[in-house]
Amino acid sequence: MKGLILLFDTQPDRLKQARRFLLDHGHDIHTVGSPEAAVHSLEMQSFDLAFYTGGSDLVLELLKKSKALQPGMEVLVSSEKPTVEAAIEAIKGGAFYYLSTPSSLEKIALLISKALERRLLSTEVSELRDIIRGYSNKQIIGESPAIQDLKKTLKRIARIDCNILICGETGTGKELVAKTIHAMSHSADKKFLALNCGALAEDLLSNELFGHEKGAFTGANSLKKGIFEAASQGTLLLDEIGDTTAAMQVKLLRVLQENRILRVGGTQEIPVNVRVLAATHVNLQDAVSAGTFREDLYYRLNSFTLRIPALRERRDDIPLFCRFFIDQYRKKFGKQALSVSRDVMSVFMRYPFPGNIRELKNVIERAVALCDGQEIQTEHLPPRLLKTGSPAAPESHLPLRTLEEVAAAHIRAVLAQTKGNKAKAARILGIDRSSLWRKLKKLGIS
Repeated sequence: MKGLILLFDTQPDRLKQARRFLLDHGHDIHTVGSPEAAVHSLEMQSFDLAFYTGGSDLVLELLKKSKALQPGMEVLVSSEKPTVEAAIEAIKGGAFYYLSTPSSLEKIALLISKALERRLLSTEVSELRDIIRGYSNKQIIGESPAIQDLKKTLKRIARIDCNILICGETGTGKELVAKTIHAMSHSADKKFLALNCGALAEDLLSNELFGHEKGAFTGANSLKKGIFEAASQGTLLLDEIGDTTAAMQVKLLRVLQENRILRVGGTQEIPVNVRVLAATHVNLQDAVSAGTFREDLYYRLNSFTLRIPALRERRDDIPLFCRFFIDQYRKKFGKQALSVSRDVMSVFMRYPFPGNIRELKNVIERAVALCDGQEIQTEHLPPRLLKTGSPAAPESHLPLRTLEEVAAAHIRAVLAQTKGNKAKAARILGIDRSSLWRKLKKLGIS
């Protein structure tokens, strides 16, 4: 049984010896030289197991902090001056085992293997319990008040058969929320399908939504079912609903009212039974006021509204995302244990992240690919983060700008860096080309 292990020992030579031994047993090892570094690593990255060696008071304090930061992680502690009282306190505090120092490396390896087996079993039981209860919102990362409220709301509304409107900026995770609603619903065993309404011309969108009859147009050599039919009894996400044309809005309103669709080229209406979720980065209330979105369709879609906060509104969750993405890409690239340096985290906490979670994900992927050590440094970050994320003291005499002005300035800077290459700029910003085009149009950038 292999795992990612956090290793701390007050004796450097003993630490190096244990690291070499456990690496030879196939484990991924992250070593730290101080209790503060151990706590910092726990804040930055998820571990399967931690093994602490030192004085009783020190290892017990680390055990307490470890269980507070990562409750599901197994912990082994080894004391240089063991006592019965300390052993009892360690076991009560959640330690898998309390050792005396020195202990043979073979015994340590055996205990680690058993602890990792227990962690795996515990994880599987927890996941099965969530599946049985219908709770599947663990992929929604975050401990901020806004995200905790969102998770509670999802549990309340996921099993209610109503249409839901999901609002949020590009890259905030609207589709993930939609998938979570489906996974927690009564139709979790049915299909979940999503379609980006803003990425297709109206004719193509009609064909994807409603399908077509054989011979409906040149090249229609066979009947094709649309996504409304394909998602029967399941869940359909209409992404970027705010970008649809007035004519398409009329068609969608009729489907939602009548629960029937008409294939392109068809004459026979077909009943459909599907739960519709809609997502948008547009403020639909403003669009209704401006006359660009039908009010009756808005109320049809808006039985319940969920607002997904932007990453800059939940900065306390950034370390959690860093741990999640680092673990994901560390495995993808075959790297050893990695963490984020304090300087890098400081940059992240100041940077506005106009591309939200998707942009942070891309930044972490790049940094993990470039990092050859155990800690991601500022040199592994894209230059734009260092410019925007640096302390603002030299510009303190300048007037404060709105978020829209900051976003516009950042997008212009990226476009200048890419010499106007919008495809490359979109990749850097962590958004797709259609989203970049909409931002450019909205901000008046040519």
